[in-house]
Amino acid sequence: MMQKKICYVTEVDHDGRVAGAIINDLKILHILEKFGEVDLIYLQAKRYRSLGLALCIYVFQILGSLLKPYSIYFSRSLIASFLLVSLGKFNWKHKRIVHQALSVPFPSSEIGFLEVNMLESFVRYHMYRFLEVCVLPNVDVITVAARDYAKELMEIGVEKDRIAVVPFYVENEFFKQSIKYDVGEPFTFCYVGGFQRYHDLSYLVEAFDLFIQSRKNVRLYLVGDGPQRPNTEKEVARRKLVDKIRFFGALSHSRVPSLLSRVDSFIILMRKSGISTSLLEAAAVGKAIITVRRQKDITLNRYFRHMKEMYFVDDLSPTKIAKAMELLYTDSRLRNNLAKGARKIAQEHFSEEIVVRELENLVRNNLQEPPSV
Repeated sequence: MMQKKICYVTEVDHDGRVAGAIINDLKILHILEKFGEVDLIYLQAKRYRSLGLALCIYVFQILGSLLKPYSIYFSRSLIASFLLVSLGKFNWKHKRIVHQALSVPFPSSEIGFLEVNMLESFVRYHMYRFLEVCVLPNVDVITVAARDYAKELMEIGVEKDRIAVVPFYVENEFFKQSIKYDVGEPFTFCYVGGFQRYHDLSYLVEAFDLFIQSRKNVRLYLVGDGPQRPNTEKEVARRKLVDKIRFFGALSHSRVPSLLSRVDSFIILMRKSGISTSLLEAAAVGKAIITVRRQKDITLNRYFRHMKEMYFVDDLSPTKIAKAMELLYTDSRLRNNLAKGARKIAQEHFSEEIVVRELENLVRNNLQEPPSV
């Protein structure tokens, strides 16, 4: 395949703390570099300490990129895709645009989880909705993490053949970890991710409190950071669980495989739609996973079955979550079967090799320049 110049544009601030969004960007960049020379444009809010100034510079960088010989843009930014689509009407159409919608096609659907006031929520919702309707039906390709997310796109006019499935992938280092079949001492549950409103860590803390009423030799590790961490720490202190629940803070991504390999079970409770990267990483390591079944997002059920590769609780009832923790603690056969099943699914659907193949097909099909008019 011909080596081409590719531009990757994202609203994720790569000067900030390395978290899930940056890690996902870096993974895609790693693969795109196999197909050509890749340049990165990102929103530098931390560097300029002003969102308004950072946005202006971001827009000028995108406009300036049009003068460079890029054949294809990968955009994880509605603003960038809007600019590229709009300028495509002025003879820039030879530059192909791939918009990454990932597992949440509509950012407007996430407004309720943001830590902002009502006025800002209102403004953001209508701004996002305007951009979604203007941008998504008009880019060359939209990538989603699973086929289930294509339906919403088609409902606003995106043609089916413009939607490509490019799943999240887990690095090989996670698959190299040995599955832990022997129970730890103490038995350890673990959460890895952001401390955000949609992760519902308060339910997890309450469930753990219920669970340890009859089981004392257990621990809960909370790995990550975010705006809800102070509230979670206060809740842990209020319940007098500081000697049972350990906060690790934000670890470097390279340390996560080793940490996951040492724990006995992984638990993540998330209300918003989407596939959690940390959940897939836990599956790749071979952990028995507890998560919540989301009625409006059944994507996980396409891959993982209840009591076969994962344990699904029906809702965020702390009593039900505690019951699931008790079951995995006491039933080693179930725990080990879930661990083996989860790794098998991760290998079949979320390995780097699979994503390389999907992106290679996408790049090959979209690097062909359209005929001149």
